[in-house]
Order: sequence, then structure tokens, then C-alpha cells
Amino acid sequence: MTHFFRSLVLVMSMSSLAALPARAAASWQPQKSATAISWEGTQGGNVFTGHCGAFDSDIVFDPADLAHSSVKVTIDMASCVTGEQQKDTYLPQEGWFNVAAFPKAVFEARSFRHGGGDKYVAEGTLTLRGVSKKVELPFTLDIKGDTAHVIGETTLQRLAFGVGAGAQLSSSDVAGPDVKVKIDFMATRKM
Repeated sequence: MTHFFRSLVLVMSMSSLAALPARAAASWQPQKSATAISWEGTQGGNVFTGHCGAFDSDIVFDPADLAHSSVKVTIDMASCVTGEQQKDTYLPQEGWFNVAAFPKAVFEARSFRHGGGDKYVAEGTLTLRGVSKKVELPFTLDIKGDTAHVIGETTLQRLAFGVGAGAQLSSSDVAGPDVKVKIDFMATRKM
């Protein structure tokens, strides 16, 4: 009889553990700044930079629970500028970002890899100008208490998204085919 009761208690204990909700990964609120999302391109061999100052995000991330982590960042493409008047006149137009038809770009990731130490890779999808492509974003993460610092960089092929497509605009003399996209922001854990 005693053995039966011990087994019953063990089964009940395991059942109550299984009924507990899964540990939720932490939600984070990034501090928005003009340099949180930036890029580097080339024109005629010269490097130029730009940034996207307006974006919304839904970030749920826990280094100890990558399976339940996710990121969704929606960028207001009208906020993407270089600070150079001529470039900023052309960027929102149809040949480049076509902001009238595609006002938002979205990066969404639900799969993450740990690369050791503070290094991670987000495996997601970027939708830009109505074109969706798989994108890997390597990043470093430094968490101190309820504050996190995230720095990442990836290279995109602008023509794969139709940015600067067409005979004239696709030339590497007009703009290089590779664009480095960078993220650098602080975030606060939501309570």
C-alpha cells in the first residue's frame, strides 16, 4: 500500500509540473534613435550612409529560451534618409523605395541560433517593396539587469528586392549592389 501511495504522489507531482505554463521569454522596448537602424551603400565607389528613424517593434527574447523568442520590426520607409538632398529626393520615388506603394518594410524572425558568448543569429524574413526574402541577421546581445544593448549587421542585395531596378538604376555606377544594414540600440525589459 505504501508503495502505491508514493507512486500516486509522484504521478500527481509530475502532472502538476506539466500543467504549469511554459516560461515566457521577456518582452523588450527599444529606445528609438536615428541610428538604431542604419545602412551603408556605395555610389561610384564612394561610401554613403543613411538611417531609418521611425519604426515599431515587438521584441520577445530570452537567451535561455530561444524557442519562444520572436522579433517583428516594421519600418516607416518615408523615414529612411541619407541627409544628402539629392539622394533623399530620389529614395522615396518609384525606382527606389517606392514609398507610395510600399510605405512599410517588415523584418520578422521566429528562429534564433546561439553562436557562443554574446553572439546570436536571427533567421527571419525581410519584406521590402512587396518582396519577401530570407535574411540572417547576426547580432551581439549584452544584457545588464533590465537593459540590453543589441548590435547587428547583415548585407542585402538591393536588386533582389527591386530597389533601384531597371536598366539605368541597376548599374553599380549608380549604386553598388550590396547594402550593409546595421542595428544598434538599447532596449528596456517590459514589466
